[in-house]
Amino acid sequence: MKYFLEYKHGSTLAYAYYGDPDGPVLLVQHGMIASILDSHWFDRLIQAGKRVICPARPGYGRSTPYQMANIAEWGQIIATLVEHLGLSEFDVLGLSSGAPYSYAIGYQIPDKVRCIYIFSGTPALYDQEVQAHWPYPLTQGASIAEMQQVARQVFFADISETDRLRADIQDSMANDCFGIAQDLRLRCMDWGFTLSEVKPQVCMQHSQADAQVPFITAQLTAKRIPNCQLSIRTGEHFSQETLDQFIKDFLLTPNS
Repeated sequence: MKYFLEYKHGSTLAYAYYGDPDGPVLLVQHGMIASILDSHWFDRLIQAGKRVICPARPGYGRSTPYQMANIAEWGQIIATLVEHLGLSEFDVLGLSSGAPYSYAIGYQIPDKVRCIYIFSGTPALYDQEVQAHWPYPLTQGASIAEMQQVARQVFFADISETDRLRADIQDSMANDCFGIAQDLRLRCMDWGFTLSEVKPQVCMQHSQADAQVPFITAQLTAKRIPNCQLSIRTGEHFSQETLDQFIKDFLLTPNS
């Protein structure tokens, strides 16, 4: 089910939740091409009785294209959602480009976050050492409009009409790709905090064969987090199978 929350300057945050309304809470921070309506990624969690809450970042789907000053501001937005929902504690799951936003939540409201789980996460691209190992251009100081053009060209220039009907494509293309553009813009800027300031436990998993996010960048990122466990897997950057195994092995262990 999809819901809406008004926050700064009349902006609207769209969010969905699935599973047991009284179950342990997991806040999901989605990737770059994603929709909060794609609940099938979390079937195992839902079947296990978790309450899975998926907020859409500004510009994605029906979330207002609000321009954030930095990634830390997302933590403030989620703090408003957490207060609205009356959540006392929860875990966070960051998928790919959702990783920096997961850290922002841990930085902003550490007393409510039990654990941050990171699957194939975007690394600490505010850090020059990590940037040195990043294989793609990083345009620091770019405008949203410039990054919207990049998003259109890189992700959607040759997309088929069939794929255009997918929820993740439609929600990522919403508002002229504003959500993707903001992700691309903010990830290599000053985040408004450093990973050394993230106090909750972080459980990170990354593939040594990840062709999209080099493993070395995950290693360097993990070293910057005070309480981080990095596990290694094989396989590609992201798939239903590998995510499902990560959920089974780490999020649904007896103590989770």
